[in-house]
Amino acid sequence: MNSNQAEIKLYYQRTLSVWESFCQLHKELYDLTCDEYLTLLESDIDKLETMLIEKEEIIAKIAEIEKERSELILNLNAHQIFQVKISKASELINAFSSLESQAGLPALKNLNSLLIDIIQKIQEQNKKNQQFLNKAMHSLKEVKQGFSGKKTYTTYGADGMTRAFGR
Repeated sequence: MNSNQAEIKLYYQRTLSVWESFCQLHKELYDLTCDEYLTLLESDIDKLETMLIEKEEIIAKIAEIEKERSELILNLNAHQIFQVKISKASELINAFSSLESQAGLPALKNLNSLLIDIIQKIQEQNKKNQQFLNKAMHSLKEVKQGFSGKKTYTTYGADGMTRAFGR
């Protein structure tokens, strides 16, 4: 094994470590996002506030790992480890594809697929959380209007636009 191959393997191990960290942190974020939904259902505002702080901490850790990934790419380019300049994560993954095919295990590609899956689940759960919040806000608005005696009803006009009228 020549020194270039050894250097590539070292960078590959560093890259795997970065992706493992991404996966772990995003899984923690996903778990917290699911717990957030349950907390919304329970209307536990105090617990929700602490969860938001936890989410911000995880997001800050993800930003640190992102910085590490960017530095890794800068180092690869500075040392001209690969013949092509790498500017995106997908190019980084592709750069290691020959090494992964030699090893017979596409660990980096598998980690990236897992990361994408977790991120999609986070997005779906965030949508559910947002829908719940929107419904809750709408209900609160109706309750508030009921207390003020200014209940309004919404109907649709001939043009399909909503119209509100009060009692």
